[in-house]
Amino acid sequence: MKRHVCFVSFFAILWLSILFPKFALPQLILGQYEDEAPFRTWNTLGISTGTSLAMGEARFTLASDCSVALTNPALLSNLPKITFSLSSCVSAASFFKYSIINTGPLYNEENMSQGFYALDFAGVSVNLKGWALALNMGLLENYDRPRVESKYPASGQVQYMLNLDQEGILNNINFSLARKLGKNLSVGIGFNYIYGYLEKNIEEKWTKSNITITDKKSHDFKGFYINGGLVVYLSDALTVAGVFRTPYTKKSDSKSLLRYYSPQGKTDIKIEASAQNSYKQPLVVGLGLSYKFSKVFKAAADLSFFNWANYNVYYFEEELERDFKDIVKISAGAEYMSSIWAFNQEIKAPLRIGISYDPQPMREPNSHYLYFSFGAGIYVGKFLLDAGALIGNERGSGNALAARRIAFSLSFRM
Repeated sequence: MKRHVCFVSFFAILWLSILFPKFALPQLILGQYEDEAPFRTWNTLGISTGTSLAMGEARFTLASDCSVALTNPALLSNLPKITFSLSSCVSAASFFKYSIINTGPLYNEENMSQGFYALDFAGVSVNLKGWALALNMGLLENYDRPRVESKYPASGQVQYMLNLDQEGILNNINFSLARKLGKNLSVGIGFNYIYGYLEKNIEEKWTKSNITITDKKSHDFKGFYINGGLVVYLSDALTVAGVFRTPYTKKSDSKSLLRYYSPQGKTDIKIEASAQNSYKQPLVVGLGLSYKFSKVFKAAADLSFFNWANYNVYYFEEELERDFKDIVKISAGAEYMSSIWAFNQEIKAPLRIGISYDPQPMREPNSHYLYFSFGAGIYVGKFLLDAGALIGNERGSGNALAARRIAFSLSFRM
């Protein structure tokens, strides 16, 4: 992997952007990976555990575990009296243009990749006399980027170094309530408090003169939204559902520090700033359908509408340009429930496959991900273990970005 530092330093570009913001703006339009963009895809709604991930993230009509509270809380009515659920994931994605990479002083000829592991969901639900309650915690979004350490050698010595580091997460606490209204209808509502952080540090250093230039930014996120849904059982085989997530503003207490430090010249210049930044998140609505072809085979499909055209970012007293469009995400999957007898009990082993079409909201480049998924489970008594994998590639940007996600979930039902 080759990286080249341009002769114009980041510091020079930084001051050009301050003095001539309109001149600098075009190179700052990144598209897929703006600083606040979630890892892998912009289109996040709840959390995909092993079951839903294996079915192409189709989940509006399938009551698999407690994570349904984050997408369609009406499904909580279909869970047993008490359900405990845990989920972990391994995610990986490739990046080409982000931050100052391929937009400013640092050029990279190839895609860069990064992965992370997380215990991303834990929840419990209680179902009693037609009412269902659930309390959940989850990792909704990740803002990590590949770390960059670039060096410029001359005459056998390192003359210049540039480091870039960005990390961040968005967590969720969810309380949901569901009610069965007769035999064929369930409704549910969820209350969600989100919190998290994003930190980005850029450091330039000239080793011979010992001059260091740093740009540090930190953001502490918080916000609140409501999600809800309903499920209609049209027959023993056919189920339809509708879901929504209200638009909300993700607010952040943000700080910035630009520093020029030269110990030889006894110079230490600091420019500090603080602001209340905001990120207006989109309304999300969705429709789901599932059909049981037999006792062992069923299929499901979801349509999700994200109102990205109203997305807005207010950043250090400036409205940033985000030329986004509304999109519709399509998810579909199928499940075959096999079973065997062992140790004098029935062991169920579901097999799943799925597909997902995930268009990104940027108008330029006009890109999308196409995912294929698969997975399996083992159900023994009150314990349910599921695993799912999602593999996809992006088309439209010309950079052939890739995305991978594996999820493992464990539920205990009473």
